[in-house]
Amino acid sequence: MGSGGFADEPMRMSDGMHRLFNSELRIATVIVDATGTITYFGPNAETLTGFRHTEIIGRDLQVVSGTSAYFDSREYLSRPPGAAPEFRRLRRSDGSTRAVQVYRHPLPKPTGPPDTLLLVVDVAENAEAEVGLGLLNAFFQQSTVGFVIMDTELRYVALNEALARLNRRPIVDHLGRRFREIVFSTDMDAYEALLKAVIRTGEPVTNLHVAGHPTAEPGTNQAWSVSCYRIAESSGRPAGLCGVVMDITTQERSMIDSARTGARLALLSEIGAAQITTLRDFRKAAQKLTEILVSDFCDMAVVDVVHSIVAGELPPDHPTPDTLVSRIGGAAREPSDASHKLLNVDNPRPAYETDVFAHALLSNRPQKVDNPRIEQAQALSKEPEREQAARQLAPRSVIIAPLRARDVTLGALTFVRFGKRKPFDEEDVVLAGEIAERTALGIDNSRLYGTEKNTALTLQRSLLPLRLSERPEVSVTYRYRPSRSDLRAGGDWFDMITLPGHRVALVVGDVAGHGITAAAAMGQYRTAVRTLAHIGLEPSVLLTRLNELAFDFGTDITATCVYVLYDPVNHNCVIARAGHPPPVLATTDGVAEILEVGPGPLLGALTEAEYQAAAVETPPGTRLLMYSDGVVESRHQALDDGIAELVRHLRTRHADEEVCDRIMETSPSTEDDRTVLLARFHGLRSPG
Repeated sequence: MGSGGFADEPMRMSDGMHRLFNSELRIATVIVDATGTITYFGPNAETLTGFRHTEIIGRDLQVVSGTSAYFDSREYLSRPPGAAPEFRRLRRSDGSTRAVQVYRHPLPKPTGPPDTLLLVVDVAENAEAEVGLGLLNAFFQQSTVGFVIMDTELRYVALNEALARLNRRPIVDHLGRRFREIVFSTDMDAYEALLKAVIRTGEPVTNLHVAGHPTAEPGTNQAWSVSCYRIAESSGRPAGLCGVVMDITTQERSMIDSARTGARLALLSEIGAAQITTLRDFRKAAQKLTEILVSDFCDMAVVDVVHSIVAGELPPDHPTPDTLVSRIGGAAREPSDASHKLLNVDNPRPAYETDVFAHALLSNRPQKVDNPRIEQAQALSKEPEREQAARQLAPRSVIIAPLRARDVTLGALTFVRFGKRKPFDEEDVVLAGEIAERTALGIDNSRLYGTEKNTALTLQRSLLPLRLSERPEVSVTYRYRPSRSDLRAGGDWFDMITLPGHRVALVVGDVAGHGITAAAAMGQYRTAVRTLAHIGLEPSVLLTRLNELAFDFGTDITATCVYVLYDPVNHNCVIARAGHPPPVLATTDGVAEILEVGPGPLLGALTEAEYQAAAVETPPGTRLLMYSDGVVESRHQALDDGIAELVRHLRTRHADEEVCDRIMETSPSTEDDRTVLLARFHGLRSPG
């Protein structure tokens, strides 16, 4: 665990305390609510009184009072418990009474008046019980050392004021919460594993050093010594653990510094991981960043960028008094109406609305201000509701770090701590600057990616046909969808080329990759196919010549292609393909089959490649389906399974438009372009 460990001379509980919490002594445990009604009656209480818990739970506490006078349980519970034990008479089920010592401890609840824990010991029992109870009472009411009882899930069941002070929150805010909800540590998983091992094995942990900070006050780095022992029920089943906690911050400064360094590295790592998953959306990345920051580092974080970025334009080289900014992310550690008013601003707004913000943009260095004077914030003075919200939250310390990437200022990242939190120190300023640098680079990369994506999509759309020409010899239905994962421009293309003699060429191709390069290469392949087709080359010769040209494109990008030449006079098609999935043919009687035409190598892969062609009869009414691999293949579906699904679609009697729609709806891939081209051949017929 790095900063954790065991001391050579471990701190130990007394034998009385140890035996007390391992149920070797018969200490009766009773819990009553504020009305005096018994809500818990432990096994030792049954033994001591002779009553079964089913006879007692739900009845007033006076049922076990052995005094002859009337016992008012409400009045008794309303009196503050004393440090010393109370001597009382206890009534047993046989009517006899017994002298007992009673220790009372309030048990606060999230709502309503507290319950009361009664620890009862028979005066006739050995004195060790009295020692244990006395120590327990001292720990709960007098000790400056933290004392805690947890259940098997490491939830707080009881604790004393000393521990509540160490954890910076009231006792009632602990109850029912888990250890990790109260204390933050980068080694929390390891610490929890050790504590659960205590419950599981019964082997105590002594003088375990824990470094971290209370979640109620992030930044107040501390070190604690923790010793824990298992608590067992009378049956021997584990019931939880009890622990003693001591503040050793002063003695363990090096451990705290190490833990702080570890926490900073963990924060940077979490931010880096989030930026990877949100690379393509800088707004989402900014919002995720602020949510991470307010989990511990600060109480409020906002990201403001120059408005030109939001508008999809180039940011200015240097901010000026006329520069506008827009907020793209913001979060508060404790959301409230006041924080909501501060986070939500009008967009766009002047970048120089505060002197500190302007100074950060102009100096290109993070600016730190402690106890900022709200009345000097010009922007707030113009908005009374936001000014009141700022006064209510009471900013304690502020860092404004410029967002700069590639020598351009993109905006600023603001960190705020409120109330009684420690102000940012110089190490925090350095960390804020590093976070801002990483954030700026992520925003700029996202901006550049978006620019490239839009350029590539525009290029691709300009190269693809807006519509295919209409011919009486063949009806063509087609669908094209770019990758649904991020709408990147891919390399799919399709075409229908009218040739002399009423012949028609149909083409579907797929260039490897995505982006501008793939879109440009697609344009070169498509143009080359059209040129070679008009020369009059047969399909096999056309692909062979296209492969030779691919090495002259200068892109080193391969492609697949299927080229079909339809002759409406002879009612046949000649088909050649280069590494492309095979077409599917459907006859007029509903029979559909895969055309196993020799695939040939990818275009641009082998310089001496040659391609074969095959002829197939296509009487009027025959349909031919051509498609890209994104329609039939994905990480979750094999190519053959996808092609078999296409065969099933073509065996239906659905109209061509519906067939194409159903194919696109059921296609498995969301990470690749998808193209479908369905041709229905009519033969030679008159137009109209």
